Amino acid sequence: MAKKTDDLTPRQRQSQQIMRERAAKKKRKVVIRNMLLIGGSVLAIALLGGGVWMWRSGAVARSVEAMSDGVYAVTVRGGFVVQSLYLEGRNRTSMDDIDKALDIKKGDPILRLSLDDIRQRLEKIESIKTAAVERALPDTLHVRIVEREPLAMWQNQGKMALVDDNGVVMNGLDITPYKNLPLVIGEGAPMHVKELMEILATQPDLAKRFSAAIRVGDRRWNIRLSGREGGDIEVQLPEERASQAWKQLADLQTKNQVLDRDIKVIDLRLEGKMFLKLSPDTTGKADNARET
Repeated sequence: MAKKTDDLTPRQRQSQQIMRERAAKKKRKVVIRNMLLIGGSVLAIALLGGGVWMWRSGAVARSVEAMSDGVYAVTVRGGFVVQSLYLEGRNRTSMDDIDKALDIKKGDPILRLSLDDIRQRLEKIESIKTAAVERALPDTLHVRIVEREPLAMWQNQGKMALVDDNGVVMNGLDITPYKNLPLVIGEGAPMHVKELMEILATQPDLAKRFSAAIRVGDRRWNIRLSGREGGDIEVQLPEERASQAWKQLADLQTKNQVLDRDIKVIDLRLEGKMFLKLSPDTTGKADNARET
């Protein structure tokens, strides 16, 4: 049902809005007059019929409901029904999810719709960050959504999903167009993605080697970097002051090209120290651990 406004220029949309408002003013006068007549009639019945008895019997509630139905019936006859719905801002969110959240049919009384309820339903969709819904009387709804921007790919228990900078997991979205995003692994990783990206960005040369990040015990990160001949080097960052440890590695790489050597693990968990676990050398010796 929803259709986009991309084919209209801002001037054309403004011109259409002015024309709709002029037509709406004429219809509103008729609708308001009829609403007042219906409302006055129900109020008179309530007063003459005995307020206490009607309240206890539930007649007031039924009368108000009847009045409400009558009022909206008048608005429908006046042309205040949904005929058009314009949607802006959708790129990756499923239209099926949006239509289900809108729950609107052509011909519904436009004044009866709760715009706030519609907005809340839209914002429950994982890929939508914010939504706004407006009426353009007599017969048009405008819906604008702002979608979440994927920041990383999250792998957990064999499943993949996209994550935004607030740690919101966007299940159900096609991950194919986003396979070049950073990969984070492990339970609890989404809530710390923004923090991780900030750490990586402080040392761009190291970030170019980034392969994946594993969340360990929901306390700290192990970073996989591309090393010699395409092999991975695991960098174990500390729980606190991870940025300083990351800088320590960058300085060592600048001075000694440590990432270009036969190394499997770089342990930075102890402040001011670095432990290296070497790969098997050409003589077939076992791995060694060295402190720098």
